[in-house]
Amino acid sequence: MKIIAGSLKGKTVPVRHSKDLRPTSAKVREALFNIIRQRVQNSSFADLYAGSGAVGFEALSRGARYVVFVDIDRHAIDTISRHPAFSENPLNAAICSDTVGFISKPAPEKLRVRHLAPFDIVFADAPYNSGDIEKLLPALEHSWILSDDKDALVIVEHSSKKSMPASTGRLILYKTYRYGDASLSVYNKC
Repeated sequence: MKIIAGSLKGKTVPVRHSKDLRPTSAKVREALFNIIRQRVQNSSFADLYAGSGAVGFEALSRGARYVVFVDIDRHAIDTISRHPAFSENPLNAAICSDTVGFISKPAPEKLRVRHLAPFDIVFADAPYNSGDIEKLLPALEHSWILSDDKDALVIVEHSSKKSMPASTGRLILYKTYRYGDASLSVYNKC
């Protein structure tokens, strides 16, 4: 899998083939970064359910100040941590954790000490049939993870067959974009 644009354009992101891993397609990644184009530069970016890390690396390539990758799979986190684009920026962090548990607890010490949270942009691509999105959105609303800035965004990749709620507390659905079997729902914090 290759990074589409920015300073790392054309660099490879290794993908371990697994029935449990469904990397965000290049088409959907391109669409995502077209949607958030102006906001990525100098942002703090959280890639939840990071998998291959392709979305987070794309954010770095397009000018994010740093990215924190979160995934429950230790192999995925180890692979992300070994990528040269990760290690070139000492602010990046890779955390092996259940995502809902991660955002429901206080910010981890390694993020607090390094002043890496909260985030301007949170991207979540949970396994489509896991039921995690139903738990994630309410947890996000009460979490430390999202900046208090009015421009903070939550973007959820989900199956196009699934309808997302119009709001969850202070998260208001701005728009849903459909790309074949995948959709991106963009939430603003109010």
